[in-house]
Amino acid sequence: MRKNITVLFLLFSTYFAFSQEISLKYGKITEDELKMTVYDKDTSAVAVVLYEDGNVSYSYSSNTGFQLALDLKMKVKILKSEGTGRGDISIPYYVRGGNSGTDKEVISGLEAYAYNLENGKITKTKLSKKYIFDEEVNNRVRRIKFSIPNVKAGTVIEYKYRKISPFLFDIPAWNVQSDIPVLNSSYEVLIPEYYFFNVDAMRGYEHIITKESSKSQSFNIANVGVQSTTVHSNSRQLNFTAKDVPALKSEPYVWCLNDFISGVSFEFKGSRFPNQAYKPYSNTWQDIEETLMKSDFGNNMKMSNPYRDEIRAIVAESKTEEEIITKIYALVRENIRWNETYSFLGNKARDAVKNGTGDNGQINMILLSALKDAYINAYPILISTRPNGRLSFVHPSLDKLNTFIVATETFDKKIFYLDGSAVYGGLNVLPINLLVDRAWAFKKDATGDKWVNLTNLGRNQEMTTIKATIDENGVMTCEKGTRYSNQIAYSFKSDYFSKKDSAEYIENYENANKITVNSHLLEGLEPMSNAVTEQITFIRNLEFVGDYAYINPLIFTHFTENPFTQSERKLPIEFNYPYVYTTTVVLTIPENYTIDEIPVPLNIALENNAGRCLYEARKVSDNTIHLNYRFELNQIFFSPTDYEMIRELYGQVAAKNKELVVLKKI
Repeated sequence: MRKNITVLFLLFSTYFAFSQEISLKYGKITEDELKMTVYDKDTSAVAVVLYEDGNVSYSYSSNTGFQLALDLKMKVKILKSEGTGRGDISIPYYVRGGNSGTDKEVISGLEAYAYNLENGKITKTKLSKKYIFDEEVNNRVRRIKFSIPNVKAGTVIEYKYRKISPFLFDIPAWNVQSDIPVLNSSYEVLIPEYYFFNVDAMRGYEHIITKESSKSQSFNIANVGVQSTTVHSNSRQLNFTAKDVPALKSEPYVWCLNDFISGVSFEFKGSRFPNQAYKPYSNTWQDIEETLMKSDFGNNMKMSNPYRDEIRAIVAESKTEEEIITKIYALVRENIRWNETYSFLGNKARDAVKNGTGDNGQINMILLSALKDAYINAYPILISTRPNGRLSFVHPSLDKLNTFIVATETFDKKIFYLDGSAVYGGLNVLPINLLVDRAWAFKKDATGDKWVNLTNLGRNQEMTTIKATIDENGVMTCEKGTRYSNQIAYSFKSDYFSKKDSAEYIENYENANKITVNSHLLEGLEPMSNAVTEQITFIRNLEFVGDYAYINPLIFTHFTENPFTQSERKLPIEFNYPYVYTTTVVLTIPENYTIDEIPVPLNIALENNAGRCLYEARKVSDNTIHLNYRFELNQIFFSPTDYEMIRELYGQVAAKNKELVVLKKI
């Protein structure tokens, strides 16, 4: 028995990785940990989590009743100077009802240390309390921030704290994965038999070992005027462990990396206390709406229209609801400039009217008030932006929401979406970060499923026609016309207005394409326009190699590099939006040259018409080439199992974009 106990102790206190001793006991730092210079399984890692240990349990006191406690311990090895930022720690905690609210989480027992090996000896640097700061994030979240001193390449940092929470139904989710490798992750949760949770331990792509057992607990329950009573609980004990978890690394075309992080989450189902019936817990998106109506959000939705006279004039002069919506949208955007920040509650919206600038939440609250004053059916669409991660269908969360946009619905059921941050487009054209596939329509008179998909609100196109003529001296003269529509027009205008002026735009255009622009005309740059047309005439000098000349018949390529170069991929592929890209070219070559070689056609398509590319260059006369190119992306979400298919499509298209016509001198 003693031998078995010794073996178990060794297994739980240390393990050997790469012939190095890694301690899993808080406060014990080994020389092997300090001498480690590289993590063999990921030599690019700037740091590695040696262990992360979390323990969640419930306690009871006569003053506070039941409370939820999280005890966390963390040890991280800094491998490279780029990893020293791991010593900057932020611990969020929640406050209900603002800073004066009685329901709030409390952080206690915080301590942190940096360990270094200096002259063969282990030195220990303690975090001073004067460098621990408490700051407000928003009206629901605060955070503790600190920077552990003396952190450099080679340092081992360690810290721990306890978080006490009155929010009994919110067992913290646990991520076993990070953007750096994790050697050991352990999470223990002890739930009294009075509380019932669904547990999701399948989030992400890494394996998590789950063990469940029961454990006896006792609580002294005090009642007013009655002697305290000891109650016993056959509590549910859950243990989650993971080892050698690779870093979650960014891959191209992923909206939010944290959507795919491996971990464990909990959903509260209900409660049953001694001598009481089971009480199911309802937490739906309709419940979120009810909560919002009683908050600042609901109060702000009742604000009066600050542009009453202007709205009356718009209604009087307009013939259709769509015209009224468009003019009100333009009016508000002309009077209030977006300050490049997002908000959710839309507080102090009248300050935005007064100052002529505001965040998107403030502008949208004003839009709502103006539209309703014009008898337009308008309502908020609740959003978590793409970088903030997706909303959950089954785990409603007020804290996950970070902004909203405005929906309008006409009598003939046409829906238009508007937002104060959409400075380069009109109806149904939004910044990419707002084009989410899961948003909730806060429409009080509607029932049932109110999920909204904002990823495909219009037909996004870039259509180009080119007429090019090459003279006998190798000078190519071109006329190029392009029409950009909807999201592509938005991106074009955003890029155009990021330049100092039109001269800078043309200069960049010339340098990027090695051309000389003779004339340039743009139409549709107005803020409410969803289409831009561009007309350019230019010349380009071709290069000759002996009796041969080489030219790309596309003139302007779509893309020439395959963004999908990895041999395999773990994460889904999420493109920005569906679109169509077309180019039609008529190329006339000089009389003293003949067409020696021309690219072969390409016709490649994904399954279910999710995407395709058509490329056809053909000789229509001795000195004329016609080229038709069309690329469609009709689906924007693909699973990792589709990766090889996507890589093949983009590889073939990129290669085809680089192929040349060969001309030979007669």
